[in-house]
Amino acid sequence: MSNEENSGWPVAIVTGGGTGIGAATAGLLSDSGWEVAICGRRASVLERVAADIGAHPIAVDMSRESSADEVVGAVLERFGRIDGVVLNAAIAHARRFSDTTDALWRDMLETNLVAAARLARTVIPHFPDGGGSIVGVASLAALRASSFLSGYAASKAGLGLMLQSVAVEYGKVGVRANLVCPGLVKTEMSASALMTVADRDDVPLEAAYDLATRHVPLRRAGAAAEIASVIAFLLSEGASYLTGAIIPIDGGASAVDVAALVYEDN
Repeated sequence: MSNEENSGWPVAIVTGGGTGIGAATAGLLSDSGWEVAICGRRASVLERVAADIGAHPIAVDMSRESSADEVVGAVLERFGRIDGVVLNAAIAHARRFSDTTDALWRDMLETNLVAAARLARTVIPHFPDGGGSIVGVASLAALRASSFLSGYAASKAGLGLMLQSVAVEYGKVGVRANLVCPGLVKTEMSASALMTVADRDDVPLEAAYDLATRHVPLRRAGAAAEIASVIAFLLSEGASYLTGAIIPIDGGASAVDVAALVYEDN
């Protein structure tokens, strides 16, 4: 669809839109009447998802300094407007803190935080009068500490405070900015990580998910579609008075008092 053909439907950019939560969000938005541009590094994956849901694929490495200008320019040329952005692209390097090198820190911070800030900064001037909506996708790791994820956790916690700062600074012109923090969600990334547990314990992958969520109140991992539904709500007019929020979507995991688990009998 060219700029001239845009019928006034809202337009969203979804980074990391080729898999997992990003792809689920793009699909839900498309089904809800949004025009969607999905970004990611793997062109073939993006094109497959785009063909399935009717999105516009943009193959790009968001960590490059020129990427934000390229993406925003391409979306404006095609659709003529931008109403929402989902900052979902991320990488994680699981290492002991003492083994997390400067290069790994830079890689995670550049992709998870700096690139997200760059895209948000580039998009904001192009939001329509009355503002637009930015949704960052972080992780429970932004709210709770664990071993081996210091760099990832720091980058995602930073994303939250960055978006709260945007919410405060740009609220007067109607821009909203919120963060979602998913717990364990069944995606390619989590499956790859949990295969190490499955191999260690010689159990199927599904059993590893069960083990990882045994203390989560809902006793299961989330689905990408469940996270997507909250993101879509935050982009919608239904969330018009919601900004600066950091929202866990974790089956209740962040509410658990781990010391009190000793009293449970099942």
